[in-house]
Amino acid sequence: MKTIKKMFAFKEFYKELIEKYGLDKANEIWNFAEEEYCRIKQAQPNADSASLQFAFPAVALYRAVEKYSPNDALTVTRNYGTKAGLKFKGIFKKITSIPGVPAFMWRHMDKISAKMSDGYDICNLQVTQDKCFMDVIRCPLYDKAVELGTPEAVQMICCMDKEYMTGLRGIDYERTKSVAEGDDCCDYRLRRASW
Repeated sequence: MKTIKKMFAFKEFYKELIEKYGLDKANEIWNFAEEEYCRIKQAQPNADSASLQFAFPAVALYRAVEKYSPNDALTVTRNYGTKAGLKFKGIFKKITSIPGVPAFMWRHMDKISAKMSDGYDICNLQVTQDKCFMDVIRCPLYDKAVELGTPEAVQMICCMDKEYMTGLRGIDYERTKSVAEGDDCCDYRLRRASW
């Protein structure tokens, strides 16, 4: 059974807990999160992969911090999301610095945007040679967190997204709103940049 500590997006969270709370409390929080993740998975054996890889671990980590350090969960998880997003930004920057990758992405932006929005409800989709705009009005990760009674947990993923998307060479990225943060949509604005 896959655990949170083996998940690329969340495995560094433990180090953040140690820095903030010390080893003993970090272990208590982490152990509870792993147990909570297993409980959620067992309660929903037919969950989709996005829930298993993102919504469930985010909810489990949020609940664990909230249990052992009440009122810290939103700040701790959002801060981690931002740090993780900056790390992923570097990875995306390296990948898109390979010659030809930005041009390839823009040639296939219609397919990329369709894949990116798979499972999401979107409106105002505009894809041209120089831009890709979409408003996400329903997010399945957020919906799953709401169903689990912990909607705030997904803000960690939104913080990751906001940072790592700025690492795509050849794309100027902007997002000013987020469904998980109480807005009416996630307003993705990708514009072709020089490379």
